[in-house]
Amino acid sequence: MSEIKASTLSDEEQIRAVIEAWLQASRAGDLPTLLNLMTEDVIFLTPGNKPMRRDDFSNAFKTMSGAIAIEGHPDVQEITITDDLAVCWNFLDIMITPRAGGDSMRRSGNILTVFRRGADGQWRIWRDANMLASV
Repeated sequence: MSEIKASTLSDEEQIRAVIEAWLQASRAGDLPTLLNLMTEDVIFLTPGNKPMRRDDFSNAFKTMSGAIAIEGHPDVQEITITDDLAVCWNFLDIMITPRAGGDSMRRSGNILTVFRRGADGQWRIWRDANMLASV
């Protein structure tokens, strides 16, 4: 699902659909869909790493694509929407499994994501602070 139908869903439903589309695209290794779900000036923040921009994300994803399987389960805690910005607090639990074999790694934690509605009406990830830790 690379485009969320803005006309039929409420803003909150659209944001929840973006989260689900992100997880589906991550599982499928679908980089074009992931890129469509983020703004051109997106920034990802993770503990101990420099901010990751769109090109950094794309390059890292290409490096990992095919090497791992990702399964995620979100638990949206809160969505606050003001005009064309939305803030979502989400608790995410993911399992990362090497496709070549080996032990899976489970990570979970809080994520704070800011979504921006584009001129086309679609909500996209603009800022993302990911606090996942190994479990």
